[in-house]
Amino acid sequence: MNDVEWYAVTPPCSHEEFLAAVRVYARDLVSSHDLSVQVSDLAWSVSTRAKRRAGVLRYRDDTPVEVRLAWRLFENRGWPAVASTVRHELAHAHLVTEHGDGSHGPRFQRLADRLDTATHCERFTPPTWWVVCTDCDHRLPRYRESRLVRNPEQYACGRCGGPLTVNAPE
Repeated sequence: MNDVEWYAVTPPCSHEEFLAAVRVYARDLVSSHDLSVQVSDLAWSVSTRAKRRAGVLRYRDDTPVEVRLAWRLFENRGWPAVASTVRHELAHAHLVTEHGDGSHGPRFQRLADRLDTATHCERFTPPTWWVVCTDCDHRLPRYRESRLVRNPEQYACGRCGGPLTVNAPE
């Protein structure tokens, strides 16, 4: 189970090939770590729109129903990042099943450590805009044209209270 590369697929491949590798990896991960998740009961899908979220577990009534993975993560960061995201989402699935807890709280932190995965993903798609504080240089990535992006003068920096500007990505 430690050899993540054994399961690796590389672009270009189809969504179906990608998800087949993900399912095999997930099934072996669940077995080797004794997680209370039925991989075959989960719907596995690809999001071609996700820019900020590497993956998500959808569940209903404390029952995991779907894992959705970001295609851009695969294209931009490769299989190791996807494998880490699969471990992350399976940790959520296990804790939702066992404890009804989908949070990133202490239980999740411990299980994420055991599964050697991060609790939050690194940026894998550049933002469309950067909101920047002119006083302290704090930078906030933005992927949508929100009110903050359209009207930064109506807002203040959450760290220092300074004025904000919007810059195109570097």
